[in-house]
Amino acid sequence: MNLGKKIKNLRLRKSVTQEELAEHLHISAQAISKWENDVTTPDIQILPAVSAFFGVTIDELFEVEAETHLERIENMIMAERVLTKVDYDYAERYLKDTLEDNKHKAKCLQLLAELYNHEADVYRSQAEYYAKAALEENPDSKDNHVSLMKAQQGTAKDWNYINHHNRITYYQQFVKTNPGYPRGYMYLLDELIADGRLKEAKTVLKDMQKVRDDSRVAMYEGELLWAEGKQEEAFGVWQGMADKDAGNWLVYAYLADRYAGIARYEEAIEYNKKAFELQPSPKYVDAAECMAHIYEILGNYPEAVRAWEEYIRVLHTEWNCVEGESVDRPKREIARLKELVEI
Repeated sequence: MNLGKKIKNLRLRKSVTQEELAEHLHISAQAISKWENDVTTPDIQILPAVSAFFGVTIDELFEVEAETHLERIENMIMAERVLTKVDYDYAERYLKDTLEDNKHKAKCLQLLAELYNHEADVYRSQAEYYAKAALEENPDSKDNHVSLMKAQQGTAKDWNYINHHNRITYYQQFVKTNPGYPRGYMYLLDELIADGRLKEAKTVLKDMQKVRDDSRVAMYEGELLWAEGKQEEAFGVWQGMADKDAGNWLVYAYLADRYAGIARYEEAIEYNKKAFELQPSPKYVDAAECMAHIYEILGNYPEAVRAWEEYIRVLHTEWNCVEGESVDRPKREIARLKELVEI
């Protein structure tokens, strides 16, 4: 841990002299010189003042492996509902400073995207709170309703606002550059179908089938039929997919989503349970969350609570996750639902 070298680099980056740093810390310039030349090290009690002066955490004063920093940042994003300014600034600064390191560039880019998405979620939550407060003051304001819709990422009828041509253009190029990656075609198909561009979607599906011909091809064949208004034919394709690939839990998870999406909740619950049963360990929590939402929609709050409790149990037993936002969120949902039961 080359602490003296780190302090020197921070001092030079901030364009201050040894004398100026010494004056701020109420010590001699000679002491600073000894640190930077590894003759002595700072007393542990002075480290908070050093870190505050340079605007870094105490951890950042020490030379820590890049993998340790990246793991810490990733866990921080996953575990914290709201990042403190210190944690956010540390994560953003470290990730940007490490982009030039080719070994870790890909991970840094991914974590920067996750960091900004995390902050966007925080701001959307704040926007939702204030939009609702604004609607209490002025329920007839269209602007207030639009603000709430944006915060909740709700449904809008404005084609200019809801069409996906930017994502479509990106993934059209992506599959050309990465033709062997099946999910690229899936992301493109999702947006083409959502925008009603079915002719293009059929061509993309044929291209995807050349790369991976599995149950996902049938899944999108059904999606295309559904988009064309052929609902019974779509379900026929999906049921055939389930019969052919009966041991694949992902098939049942997909069917659960599809039934939930058309308010056929009993079937959705049945398929969620089947998907969970077939999943290998460690199991995912999606099925429990889906059932929690369905039971709440149906007004069955006790069952919704039990579904969230199952969600927490899976986190504990399958992922050894016992704290942080992953656990706190379902706990908040349980508390909210219990209040509804009392009402």
